[in-house]
Amino acid sequence: MKILDKYIIKSFLSPYLISFLIAEFVLVMQFMWKYIDEFAGRGLTLFDFLHLLFYYSITVVPMAIPITILISSVMVYGNLSEKYELSSMKSAGISLLRIMLPGFIIAVLTFILSISVSNYFKPKSAYKFLEIFTTIKRKKPTLNIKEKVFNKDFNGYAIQVNKKHKDGRHIEDIKIYNYTDRTRENFNITTAKNGEIFTTEDGKYFLMKLYDGYQYVEKKNTGKSKKNKTYPLMRTHFDVLEKAFDMAEFEKRGSGHFFTKRRDLMNSLQLITEIDTFNNKIKRQKARIKPTFTRILDDEFIPKNNNSTKDSKKIADNKRLRMKQLKLKENISSVQKAQSKKTYSNTYKQKDNPDYSKITSFVDLFVDRNDEIIQSATESINYEKNRMISSLASIKRFKTYRDYWILGLNQIYSWAFICLVFLFIGAPLGSIIRKGGYGYPVLFAILFFTIFILLSISGEKLNRSGFFNPVINAWLPVIVLLPVSIFFTIKALADSKILNITELSSKLFRKNKAENADE
Repeated sequence: MKILDKYIIKSFLSPYLISFLIAEFVLVMQFMWKYIDEFAGRGLTLFDFLHLLFYYSITVVPMAIPITILISSVMVYGNLSEKYELSSMKSAGISLLRIMLPGFIIAVLTFILSISVSNYFKPKSAYKFLEIFTTIKRKKPTLNIKEKVFNKDFNGYAIQVNKKHKDGRHIEDIKIYNYTDRTRENFNITTAKNGEIFTTEDGKYFLMKLYDGYQYVEKKNTGKSKKNKTYPLMRTHFDVLEKAFDMAEFEKRGSGHFFTKRRDLMNSLQLITEIDTFNNKIKRQKARIKPTFTRILDDEFIPKNNNSTKDSKKIADNKRLRMKQLKLKENISSVQKAQSKKTYSNTYKQKDNPDYSKITSFVDLFVDRNDEIIQSATESINYEKNRMISSLASIKRFKTYRDYWILGLNQIYSWAFICLVFLFIGAPLGSIIRKGGYGYPVLFAILFFTIFILLSISGEKLNRSGFFNPVINAWLPVIVLLPVSIFFTIKALADSKILNITELSSKLFRKNKAENADE
């Protein structure tokens, strides 16, 4: 490795690490501000809190890496250009691409790091985060019961406690609203003057032991047949009442929302497995409706190439066939009209002793069963129609799920590849603006990173709407920003000045100074 490469790599290390730590800090704090209520009042120790933050910080590494390489590349090459070191290297016959080689190596290593984190560390850390948080909730579920606040951690129940003692076990003035009946026909309310809350030794159940209370049950009157019937309000007094809640339901609610996207918990192989699963489901649904389409779109009636003489002959045959069908329909309708004028006895006689000399087609044998045949055909058509509609709806739903997993799989690699794109934006941009430090480079880096985030969000929204291919939606930021990186690289190789920050600042300063002097 040459001295120049060592010098540039050494210049990269400090801004790279500082930018990465700043990006991680901002992303973790954004998470903390959003979910601070979930951690408050849980009785977390400082070690538990730092443990959770450590695992979550690993999950945001793929998001923090792109802005890290962007800020560091703008700072390093902007600093080299500001001190005219870049000009000295070029005058020595070293091209800009050769000067960018150490940065490119760092970008490639960052690319590999991003893929590794997304495929191994991120899913493991996300699972570990949820496991630790669930364990804390299992050990101290009573901490989530707050005074004068409805708690809905258990599905179908709302619990309110007006006073909670310092020991965390004894409570007073309790109300429990039971709305497990989804039809809302039952009203079930339990009240008690005091009670205790605790968990079983195995941690599987959360118990509420209530003393001196009432249970109110009233059934709402519904149904036309019971229009005039009323149901009385039942009030039951109890000295002691124990209610048990399954902790599995408690841990299922309130922890999974930290990682709402299931693909955040999966690596590439698991995502590919999910994609294959939905591809197989789509194939099965298509195979289910294929016989129906085959009967409708028969090759004998629909020619593949209209320009050939064979196809022209088929078209003519189809026309003749349609004419015969029309004539046959006219015959059936005329027979139906004649048949409606006959009496039932004549019809019955004709059914037993038909006059074969007057029968012109096979359909005439079933004139008396025409309604039955039409009804049977209608039912068969409706059945096939409903089956086809159901299969098409299933195919559409499975495609939506498949696109969701395809987007997640491609985002792993698009978010890693954007590091290379950002290098070819940051390095040329730094050499063009000729400004180092944490001023203008950070401003431009945040601008392009914001564009990247907006394009990523737009890709996800387009994918949910069904627009474009999910692969295109995942690679949308790269597709848009890659031409920008090529443009900046070309301008930097040609030593073009798109924007000279120093000259612009001095002009603005002189203009403001002149305006102040005139005043």
